[in-house]
Amino acid sequence: MSTKQEANLSKQSTIYSYTLVKRIYHSLYKKILYFLLLALVVFFKFDPNNWLPLLVSYPLLLVFHTLLVRTYFQFTIGMAMRGWSYRWGIFWCGSLPDGHASIRLVTKIQLHLFWIGLSLITFLYPWIPASWLIHLIIFHIWMLLPRLWLLFRFRPYRKTGLMKITEKETSCYLQ
Repeated sequence: MSTKQEANLSKQSTIYSYTLVKRIYHSLYKKILYFLLLALVVFFKFDPNNWLPLLVSYPLLLVFHTLLVRTYFQFTIGMAMRGWSYRWGIFWCGSLPDGHASIRLVTKIQLHLFWIGLSLITFLYPWIPASWLIHLIIFHIWMLLPRLWLLFRFRPYRKTGLMKITEKETSCYLQ
């Protein structure tokens, strides 16, 4: 390669460097507290004669959340969810970015999930039994509360920040 080609290549090349600003670990202590909170709320409203709402609400909401995120991408961005995949986790479960993603985009998606999901559940109020309604609301809020809390903690970096979600931590980076 000649020096002229190398100089031209270096002008066109871009190296992204991210600075870690905040890291929130998903410790075992937090996970236990998170499940104890769910157990307290669910068993406070638990009816031993009707197990079906307890068993079906969580998987039903996972499917609904996945469809809602896919629909959001299709109608707002106009394309498939490249760079996003379905992952299992405690605080983050569902369609998540594989690598770094804009905090603004992830916040927008999670807020849409929260409000549209809550609206649709309450819209079903006249047609579903109270036990189903209660369990759907409990699981919906339980699933999204830690996500919204983490995004709230990253709020100062929302404009230019990127986040990376792993099984053990959620990190915030600035470019």
